[in-house]
Amino acid sequence: MRTFKASSILCVFVLSLQLVSAVAQENNESEVLDELVVTTTRAQAPRLDNPGNITTLDPDTRLSNYPADLLNQAPGINIHRGNGQEHLTAIRSPVLVGGAGAGSFLYLEDGISMRAPGFANVNALMDAMPGHAQSIEIVRGPGSALYGSNAVHGLINFISGPITENETRLNSSAGSYGRYALTGQSSYVDDASAARFSISLTGDEEGYRADSGFEQQKMRIETQWRTGTTDYHFSLAGMNLNQETAGYVKTEDCPSGQEAYEDETCAKSNPFPEAYRDAQAFRSFLRMERSLSDGATLTVTPYLRTNDMEFLMHFLPGQAVEENEHTSIGAQISYARNSDRVSYVIGLDSELTNGELTEIQTQTATPFFHTFNYLVGTHYDYEVDATTFAPYVHAVWHLSEKTDLTTGLRAEYTEYDYDNRTDDGLQGKLFRPADRSDDFSDVSPKLALVHRLSESRRVFASLTRATRAPQTTDLYRLRDADRTGPLEPNPADVDSETLDSFEIGYRSFSSGLSYEVSLFTMRKENYHFRDGSDYYETDGETSHEGVELELDWQINDALSLHNSVSWAKHEYAFNRDVTGGNALETITDGNYIDSAPKTLGNSTLRWQATPRLSAAAQWEHVGSYYMDASNTQKYDGHDLINLALNLNLREGVSLEGRVLNLFDEDYAKRADVWFGDKRYFPGEPRRFMFAVKAAY
Repeated sequence: MRTFKASSILCVFVLSLQLVSAVAQENNESEVLDELVVTTTRAQAPRLDNPGNITTLDPDTRLSNYPADLLNQAPGINIHRGNGQEHLTAIRSPVLVGGAGAGSFLYLEDGISMRAPGFANVNALMDAMPGHAQSIEIVRGPGSALYGSNAVHGLINFISGPITENETRLNSSAGSYGRYALTGQSSYVDDASAARFSISLTGDEEGYRADSGFEQQKMRIETQWRTGTTDYHFSLAGMNLNQETAGYVKTEDCPSGQEAYEDETCAKSNPFPEAYRDAQAFRSFLRMERSLSDGATLTVTPYLRTNDMEFLMHFLPGQAVEENEHTSIGAQISYARNSDRVSYVIGLDSELTNGELTEIQTQTATPFFHTFNYLVGTHYDYEVDATTFAPYVHAVWHLSEKTDLTTGLRAEYTEYDYDNRTDDGLQGKLFRPADRSDDFSDVSPKLALVHRLSESRRVFASLTRATRAPQTTDLYRLRDADRTGPLEPNPADVDSETLDSFEIGYRSFSSGLSYEVSLFTMRKENYHFRDGSDYYETDGETSHEGVELELDWQINDALSLHNSVSWAKHEYAFNRDVTGGNALETITDGNYIDSAPKTLGNSTLRWQATPRLSAAAQWEHVGSYYMDASNTQKYDGHDLINLALNLNLREGVSLEGRVLNLFDEDYAKRADVWFGDKRYFPGEPRRFMFAVKAAY
């Protein structure tokens, strides 16, 4: 019945869009858009023929300095921005935390993961440089065979683009709460080579909430050159973050009796004034692409990355300090060839990583939480050597002039060599395994079909399986397995997470009206997640289904509309009392997953009032959602309106003013239940930003 309902919604979407498309084509003989994408095949290919959903975003259209606000313009994406650069992500999923939040999404820069697969971080966007990307490509649901661990619920690829002209761009902005951003990019091109330097300085000097704010610096150097039949692209990027963090606020701590995000005094407070996050990251790659005599292309990309972070875990009783770091060296090797009958890519991804983590609590937890055995001392201190080895094949079979069949297969082997550097066993409720080695072998098949209905219209369908080896924190940062008494958990009980996905869709691209609508259903097994009392569950099952629509409409010469909406249902597919004797939450098969709104929407209407003056109005919609697994507490959702006005002073120089949350709505950027208490990251009230942009 639910599948029939979703199918009906899809049919209504398609029929209505067909009517609009027919009218648009009758009144305006639009040319077919020839937009290219690179994420699906690691080479440029028409977006129209992509064998599945894909969204491209232009970073220049953002109305905010935060990457999360830009990415939420895509359908099916719901990124909860916390304080500073902290965030939690949802792509065709609930908002995921812990190892699930780190390991379910793949963040790429020019096709290379910004974090090692087993050592990812839920705040991965803090490493990205979206303001300097030429475009951002998003795949919702499993990626192609070219991508393995972490490309489960989706992937985001920040693409720098080629260096083609001498240009310098400077953007500066300042706004409410001492918020500022200064970004610059300069390119140099000659006959033999090209180079580009990018820098970004952002911060929040005051912060809307007490004792909060951040300073962040990002830098990237790129060079491109050609020798004979080989093209080279070298990149070196770095990031530094120093953040004073404002943590969650609880409704029970607000004397007014209002929800914490509705009470201005509570919303602006910071129960954890000592909280902080300091992080550094560096990454580099050299891509060598050689044209072979048989018409094929051989690409070899060695890379290096290192990440280091220290932060106060304000969300845990006892507020332990975590330090983690990892260093990786890896390589991507691929051989690609096109022919009239089949186009294929054969490749190998390999990586070696050394990582370590410590978690130390120095203060006594409050009496309530002390009963949960968060004890003073070293919680964890371990080191992990990881090896990842993944051969794959991706092929597009040209069955006829109108039909392409895409097949793919990826085999991924992951091995962890774990060294515990403190005492084995329980420390309060926390468990440290003894030294051990673990390995995981996963296979991900892909199958997709694209059929050309006309020059500008396509239907597509895909059947994919995504797998991910557990994060190292899933295996080695464990909790007491029995809530009523000590029982040692076993990392051997943790299996690779598997998600099976089926998607059908319809796509029509032209210069006047372009849209993509898709219906999906997914089933996930061995779901690793953290419950509302900080216990880890390792073998959950969930189901996900929904409909997504993305539309770009050039209404007339002055007006254009970008619209993305989605309806989705995310449910638990198993039964469990997830907090045992404390009985704070109970999962029931069919319960909605917490932090998973059914409806999401983001629409931007742009008006070119004069050749020099333009304006934009943006609507953000987040539907209601349950805050706990038992479905007893609910957040009502919110709708926000943002405005922007842009004035071109002369060629290459413009001024921009922005008003965010125009109607000063009270809302929560995130709402959940933790140890039985409702807690929130309060949203910010009406605020302003002014920017100057120059290019020459």
